[in-house]
Formats: sequence, C-alpha cells, structure tokens
Amino acid sequence: MSSTEPASHPAHAGASATIQPEDARLPALVFWSWLLSRLLFFGPLLLAVQRQQPGALVSRLGQWDAAHYLQIVQQGYAGDNFAFFPVFPYLIRLTSSLLHLPPLAVALVFSNGAFLLALVLLHRLSRQCQGSAIARTVVLLSCFNPMSIFCAIPYTESFYLLFTCQALLALLRPQLNAQRIAIFGALSAATRPTGLVIAPAILVAYGRRHRLAAGLVVALLALGGVGIVALIDLQRSGDPLAFVHAQQAWHVQPGLNLSGLPSWRKLLSQVFLGLANTKAGALVDRSHPILITATLLLGLGAFRLRQRRPGTSFALSLVVLLAYWLLAGMPGLNLLVVLGAVLLAIWGYRRLPLELWVFGAASLLLYLLKQNTISLERHIFATAPLLMLYGAWFDAHPRWRRFLLGFGSLLLLLYALRFANGLWIG
Repeated sequence: MSSTEPASHPAHAGASATIQPEDARLPALVFWSWLLSRLLFFGPLLLAVQRQQPGALVSRLGQWDAAHYLQIVQQGYAGDNFAFFPVFPYLIRLTSSLLHLPPLAVALVFSNGAFLLALVLLHRLSRQCQGSAIARTVVLLSCFNPMSIFCAIPYTESFYLLFTCQALLALLRPQLNAQRIAIFGALSAATRPTGLVIAPAILVAYGRRHRLAAGLVVALLALGGVGIVALIDLQRSGDPLAFVHAQQAWHVQPGLNLSGLPSWRKLLSQVFLGLANTKAGALVDRSHPILITATLLLGLGAFRLRQRRPGTSFALSLVVLLAYWLLAGMPGLNLLVVLGAVLLAIWGYRRLPLELWVFGAASLLLYLLKQNTISLERHIFATAPLLMLYGAWFDAHPRWRRFLLGFGSLLLLLYALRFANGLWIG
C-alpha cells in the first residue's frame, strides 16, 4: 500500500469506512485481467481437445462436479447429488428454460460472468481496506492463478465469491443494511455449505456497533440459506439432512471426527516420501526423500540469507520452489497453498477489518476440518479475505509478485491441458 494513500478502513477500527470513489483505470485492469486469464485457459483447452479428441469438448467442460450440477439441472435432485447445493443449478435451470439454451452454455456464461462481477467487488473491497496498489495485485493474482480454472467451468466458486463479497462489503458500510446482508448471506449459504461462516462475521459487525441482538436476527436470516437447502431435501427425499448424508459418497463421515487423518497422512507421504513409496506402502524409491530433504535444507539456507544477501536468497528460493514443484508435483503445491493460507491468516490478523478476518479465519478452519484434502486449494481460492491477504503480502514483495504472476500463468496453461485430457486438478 502506498504511503500516500492509506487504506480507508484501518484494521480492526471501530468505525467502518466510506467507500472511496472508483479510479476509472481500474475497471479496465479488472476486465483485461479477467479476459486474458479466460483466454489462457480456454485457448489451450480448445486446441488440445480439438487435436486429441475432436468432439469431446462438451464432455470435458461438463466433467467432475460440473456433471453433478448439470444432472441436477436436467433431472433434479437424486442420490449423491444432494451433496451439491441448489442456487447454482436452479439458476441455470431457470435461465435455460426461459431462453431455450443448452444448460452447459448457460452454466459457462454464469461461471465466467459471475467471476468478472466478483473481481469487481473484490477489487472494491480490497481498495477500501488496503489501498489501490494492493487491490490491483489482488485482482492480478486472482486471475492468473491456476485455481481460477474453477471460475471458468460449471462450478460454484464464482457465485460463492460474488455473494460473499457482496455480504462483506455490506458489513463494512457505516450504516448496516440488514436486508442486503441477510440476502447475500443466505445466498452464500445456499451456494456452498461453507457459507455458514458468514454468521460469525455478521455478529462481529453488529457487536462492534453494540447491536448484537439485531446481529443475531440477521445472522439467523443468513443461515436460512441452509434451511432452504434442508426444505428442498425434505421435499425431494424426505430427509432434511440429505445434503449431509450424501457426503458419505465421497468417504466423508458426517460431523467433526478424525476420519480425515488418513487423507492428510497420504498427502504428506506423497510430498515427503514420493508417489511411488506412497503407492507401494514401502520405501522402494530412496531418491525422493533424499532429494526433498536436500531441497528443504537449501530452502532453509535461502531463508537465513534473506537479510544479508537478499538477491542470493531470492535466487536460491526460486531454485528451491521449482525443485520442490518438480519433486512433489501437485500434492506439494496443494500442501504449500494450505500452509501458506494458515500463515497468511496469522500474519493478517491486524491487516484487515475484524469482520473480514473472522470470515477468512473461520472459513479456513472449516476447510481444515474437512475429512479429506480434496479441493482444499480451490476452497481457499474462493475466500475473499484470504485472497486479499495473499495480494497484500506479494504486493510488499515485488520480485515474488512478478515471479508468481508468471508461474501462476504457466500453471493455468498446464492445468488447462490436464483438464483437456480429463486429468484431475487439485
């Protein structure tokens, strides 16, 4: 953040800030960043599919979770599909029926359009709390991020980011608009179950204004989004908790328990022992643990040089990061994203308004309590305060910011090729 432009909403300040007037150049930055990042995904995807499997584009764009959402659109809720919340598929169904358009086409327009709107709000939120320079970095790092793929295909990340940004912006206004907060809070909770954590942020915002009783009412109205999901489940299956019970199809046991520990053990084993050793359940490849240990020791050396020889430290750190990526692959990057998010949440405690920090920290805690490690990085990506802290840290470290923009763009392209071949991302 520039010293000549302080953030208009000091961290944990008692009063909310007024929204600053928008810089006319910045919406252009948002639009072009969004457009270029979409081209960086769809361009390689189209070329790869056309070259390898002509005619397979529709099936590729509708794979993984997208297949479940499109099935809900076309056939309604049944079986394991109750695990997927209704706002996204119901909006697709309504629009597709009214305009007589293919559901997949509507879903793609919605996902990408909602991502653009979410970026506008994320930029506004970041500019209000952190200043224009950081806001620009937040937008760039959000667009040129491999996880932004999930804002290009029929997934809920775009809608969730859009609705939560709307709710968080409303919580920062000097005059709280209970109706607006409740509506966007409920939409968030009916889009993804993690939307529940908007309730603590609402309580903080109202509590700081000595209106906790009113905050309780608004929080309950926001949680009504999950109530709507329960009513739909009751109507369709006779079980109001079908969305909880359906999680068992993904080997998730309802409630808070330790059943997710094997997933974490597997992830750590893949990173530090290697895929071959993890698959064999024995040490059949001694090279991986030796190389990953050497890489981490080199990283420690680079860290210790950061004050005395920053240039050398940065160069060594790049070597370490690239070596770590080549050795640990996607599991290594996933672990790095999770650990980075935890450290950013701690570092950012006094760098965001308390309402935003509570939402970000509560979201992260909920993600870590998941009973598997699948999709943790994309859930973290769709959490606005974590994106803001991500942008703030890298804005303060320009060399890392430039590297990450390039590396993130490379991963976005590589993940597009993986996606074109039906290979898992995340």
